[in-house]
Amino acid sequence: MEIYTIEITLPLKAKTPWRRVIEVEDDTPFFELHYFIQTMVKFDNDHLYEFHTAKTPGRNTQRIDDGKMLNEVYPLVGTKVFYLFDFGDCWLFQFKKLRRKAEKLPRVKYPRVVESEGKNPKQY
Repeated sequence: MEIYTIEITLPLKAKTPWRRVIEVEDDTPFFELHYFIQTMVKFDNDHLYEFHTAKTPGRNTQRIDDGKMLNEVYPLVGTKVFYLFDFGDCWLFQFKKLRRKAEKLPRVKYPRVVESEGKNPKQY
């Protein structure tokens, strides 16, 4: 089992810099990542969502089934992972897998936030 370190940003909506770095087990399904992000940003989890890959936000996207695990999508070459929440308000989060690897620590619950910059956005 590997621990991925992933940087999450809001490339389109953030009025001020917003970034979270998380550690997550490589066999985590995307739907669990959805719930983690909802809790992390304190959103209501009351809208549809999707994960997809693309070179840039909104261009030539390839949907990721939310039952897939991270290690079934990574490594990526030339594309990024995006998480779109609320198709009306379009909360688009961008993922960047960082090169550093972390060791799985005993008694640590993953995923977990290891770095934080900026205040959470307000959903409404």
